Amino acid sequence: MKKQLLTHKTQKFGKLIAVVIIASFSGLLTVGCNRSQDVLVTEVGVSPPNRITPRTSKAGEFYIQGQKQHSQGNSEAAIAAYSRSISLNSEYAPAFKSRGLAYFDSGNKQGAIADYNQALRLNPNDAETYNNRGNAFASLGDQQAAISDYDEAIRLAPSYAEAYNNRGNARSAQGDRNGAIEDYSEAIRIDQNYSVAYNNRGNAFYAQGDQQKAIADYNQAIRLNPNFGAAYNNRGNAFAAAGDKRSALQDLQRAAAIFDREGNRELYQQVMKNIEELGNG
Repeated sequence: MKKQLLTHKTQKFGKLIAVVIIASFSGLLTVGCNRSQDVLVTEVGVSPPNRITPRTSKAGEFYIQGQKQHSQGNSEAAIAAYSRSISLNSEYAPAFKSRGLAYFDSGNKQGAIADYNQALRLNPNDAETYNNRGNAFASLGDQQAAISDYDEAIRLAPSYAEAYNNRGNARSAQGDRNGAIEDYSEAIRIDQNYSVAYNNRGNAFYAQGDQQKAIADYNQAIRLNPNFGAAYNNRGNAFAAAGDKRSALQDLQRAAAIFDREGNRELYQQVMKNIEELGNG
């Protein structure tokens, strides 16, 4: 059975949306069950646009329009509105920061980095912008640059759970499982309800061959977020690796149902294929 685990990216506009593979941040997730080569699913935190905006200027009005469009998933319209805001006020750091996030979501990672650079030039103490630029670097495979930005985000905001989680992802991508576990554990210490960090720490334990610790963390992720499809998939893979075929099938079926409900046909079909292969194994 060819089985792989899942990786998430979250983008927060009051809810979690969008998923990506940690290695590529491409918006694509792979699922499967190969015991010799599992690909784990890791959630990447992305900060939302700054919602504290003056409404007394035209630049501010376009910025608010951009936020509305972005929250509705319309990245191109958001970019256009943020660009109008910047054209009216070239020193408006929040517009650069938010346009950078919209560029990131649209797949333009270099454009995102350029905007984050401008935002940091105008506001060098913005931890969220360092975190977001770190995500862009990580999506391009430059894990060391990403870690440097997450380090700076944490220096500026020592209780920034999302930055610890993301640095854990970057360390995991470098093969530093122990460092990743330390970062995920710190994110959980800061925010005990951080289901994403439990899922990701479970992946790191799984990569170390410790299925029981991995399952315990996936249990917590699912307890905190009962609709966490990736965590069900990952726990199913851990059960399969531990020889518990029945529990593995139950979790993969739950994951498939969630992906189907979310309209993610690719993940749904991949999980269903894994279920069939596991059932025939």
